[in-house]
Amino acid sequence: MVILIIAVLTVLVAAGFSAASSERRVNANEEATLDAFTTAETALELFLARRDSFGFTASPPAVTESTRIVFTGAYADVVLRQMRVDTVAQRWGYVVRSHAVNTVKALRGTPGAERTVAEYAVWQPGTMSILSSWTSLSGLHKNGASSMGTGGFDGCGKMPAVAGVAVPTNPGYTQNGSGTAPQGNPPVLNVAPTPAQMADQVKIDWAGISSGTAVTPDITIPPGSWPAFSDPNYWPVIKVNGNFALPGDGQGTLIVTGGLTISGNITWRGVLLVGDNLTSNGNNGVDGATVTGLNVKLGQTLPQGDVGNGTKRYNYNSCNVANAMSKMAQLVGYTNAWVDNWPTY
Repeated sequence: MVILIIAVLTVLVAAGFSAASSERRVNANEEATLDAFTTAETALELFLARRDSFGFTASPPAVTESTRIVFTGAYADVVLRQMRVDTVAQRWGYVVRSHAVNTVKALRGTPGAERTVAEYAVWQPGTMSILSSWTSLSGLHKNGASSMGTGGFDGCGKMPAVAGVAVPTNPGYTQNGSGTAPQGNPPVLNVAPTPAQMADQVKIDWAGISSGTAVTPDITIPPGSWPAFSDPNYWPVIKVNGNFALPGDGQGTLIVTGGLTISGNITWRGVLLVGDNLTSNGNNGVDGATVTGLNVKLGQTLPQGDVGNGTKRYNYNSCNVANAMSKMAQLVGYTNAWVDNWPTY
């Protein structure tokens, strides 16, 4: 009888250990699967948000791109593949797949957990709502009736004409001399009665741009220095904190939180965003789009902008704007286009 009882107890203990081991294995597998899912989803979101940080800077992205993102105890292979191209509408469709592998095994003798997620995404070029070749929230004054260039007529010939200058009605656009220096459709656009009211019509997140949260600059001055612009395909985003005097020709997006002075025969190609006023002395200008007086959007009061003396070239150019805005393009995931059962081979 004693032997029988011992045998029964031995069987019960063994069954208990077996059940505990099975439960431990199930729990470990579930935990490992969840970790792999988290890794795959994190890698997917990182690639969508910071694709350039992994060395991919082509705009739009190539037909296929792939990288391995390493985490503590896991890694994920992210692959982007082009699915659709619409060059007329400037839209490129992609699928982004993230396959994660846990390198730390949940239990000895078991393979590392794996999980794959995917999402359809579209490449959206950066865009800018343009009211005129030169938009000034503080108004503009021109010394003399000398030319300000072709103004709002697209120098690239692809887009309809915009206004020559856009200003608030008060203080508006004024000039010494007869005629009207700005050219465009119309030459002068009065956007709103006052600078504060016009600020609501200028759809630029100046608070985010000037603080550095909305746009990540390629160069910040200070502490950075002015680039050489030896590469014609180099269209950087440059942010200058405070007042600045443009040292020479350049291209891209120039953000100046204070005032900007342009003197001599200098041309900027692309987008110019200035917090205070722009003073232009000499035969210089911008081929792209200019917006000044943006600190009005932060509640500041500015005097009327002074265009200065000399012949100007403040011309709208949609191609230069598009090149400058290319740095603002990004992959955007489609709503309800995420899956966690993407097949892998």
